[in-house]
Order: sequence, then structure tokens, then C-alpha cells
Amino acid sequence: MPRDLADAALGALGTMLQDTDDLASAHHFLLELETTRHGSREIIAGFNQISGGGVKVEKRDVTTGDDRHRMHQPGAVEYENITMSRGLTYNTDLMDWFKDIVEGKIERRSGSVIVLDQAGWEHRRWDFYEAYPVKLTFPDLSSDGSAVALEKFEIAVGHTQWWGGGIHYHGELGQYF
Repeated sequence: MPRDLADAALGALGTMLQDTDDLASAHHFLLELETTRHGSREIIAGFNQISGGGVKVEKRDVTTGDDRHRMHQPGAVEYENITMSRGLTYNTDLMDWFKDIVEGKIERRSGSVIVLDQAGWEHRRWDFYEAYPVKLTFPDLSSDGSAVALEKFEIAVGHTQWWGGGIHYHGELGQYF
């Protein structure tokens, strides 16, 4: 192997190993949701799990004229629902929102899933827009168990954006600097 190629390979390997220092953990996160009060956003009670929220672009096959080779073009964009679960608390914000939807009071909201690093800095943010609840699952209850009662919520998302880090989460809920 030529020396220049070996040096380039070692440099790339060093960069990849260095990047692992920046890996975020999956257990330090927040859900911020637009409230009905003045359109402000608030951190909603802690969740033990948030999943979904991905984006998928349809792949369309295209052929032109006599060309037998297919080309691919991006098609419609589809946003996955976001599913959240949390221990049963006195906070009823999400249940109230779901109840409004069931009663025909359609209120779409924006929000964010925020991943924090170990120092409390925002590592990554996924903003979602035009969301509304589509599913509520009540906790499984059992008299012979000792598990925490978990409620689950699922929200449909109109579209998303995502951002890198740099905003520091400052202790009190909803306060960033």
C-alpha cells in the first residue's frame, strides 16, 4: 500500500474514532410542546420513551422513451407518527388535548423532541409541526405486579425539521440560554 494512501486511511480512522466522543445517549431527552396559552412552548412531564418521528421519501421508478434502464426520482415525503410513553402522573396536558380531538375541537400543535448531552446542552432537536393526537393507550394494571403504570400517546405529524446542538438547557422547565 502506498504511504500516502496508508496515511489517509489512518487519518480517516482517527476522525471516526474521535467522532464517537460526541455520541449522544438515548436516555437524556425532553418533549417540548406548544400550549394553548399564548402559543408558547413548555416542557411536558418526563417520558420514559419516545419513538418514531422519522421521515421517508418515496422512491419513484422512471423510464423515458426506449431507454430500458430505470432511473429513480424522489417522490412524496411521509412523516412518521411519534409515540411517547410515561408513568401515570397528575399532568393531564396530553389527555386534555386528546379529549379535545375526540370532541371535535381540532387543535394542531408544534413541538420538539430534544436530546441533551451529559452536561445539559442540547445535542439535537427534532421540531414537529401540525401535530395532533391519534391514539391514547391506558396503562396495563395488575394487582399482582409492582411495575409503574405507563400511559402511551401517539401523535400524527404534518412535517418536521431537525437541528444540531448548541443551545443549553437551563434547569427550570422551558428556560434556555
